Order: sequence, then C-alpha cells, then structure tokens
Amino acid sequence: GMQYTAEFDSGMTLVPRFDLAFTGEQYGNVFNGNVNRIKPFVQANAQIQLNAADNQWFARAFVQNIFDSNSTTGLYVTDASSGLFSNIFTLDPRRYGIAVGIEF
Repeated sequence: GMQYTAEFDSGMTLVPRFDLAFTGEQYGNVFNGNVNRIKPFVQANAQIQLNAADNQWFARAFVQNIFDSNSTTGLYVTDASSGLFSNIFTLDPRRYGIAVGIEF
C-alpha cells in the first residue's frame, strides 16, 4: 500500500491511503486439477483520515473493493455422495462508509 501524511499548521494531519493486492493463480485442493483452479485477482482499497492535532479524535472515509470485483477467493468440489457440486467463496462486494473515533 501507499500512504502519505500531510501535516497542517494547526497540528492536524490528513492521511490518504491506497492498497492494491494481487493474488496469483491457486487451487482449491492439493491435486491442482483444472476443476479446482482459482484465477488470479486484484483487490483495491482506499481511505482518507483526518486526525486531530492531539490525536484525541479522527474521521475516516473508506472504500473497500473499489472495482466491485466478484473474484473467487476459495473453492472446493464435494464428493459424489453429495452431487459433485462446487462451493465457492468470493470477495465481499464493494463497501464504503465513514468512521469516527475519540480517545479518552
């Protein structure tokens, strides 16, 4: 990730951050069969945070999974007794929001 801290004359700081994660090809089990192949994917997240001069409070805005990727992160194929279906796990959908905090 990349992060920068901008300091203001008032002592407050503004901290933008951007994260980019690449996950290469992987497999859902040790046999590395084509049916268990998981394609590579990229996930990007960003946030910006304003901190008080005395670090007594902060306000943050964030976006996770910026590109709203539905990439498969894991999978497994069941055995014949349960129908040989594939169960997959995907990235969470894009989420965004704000957070505020106070230290006391």
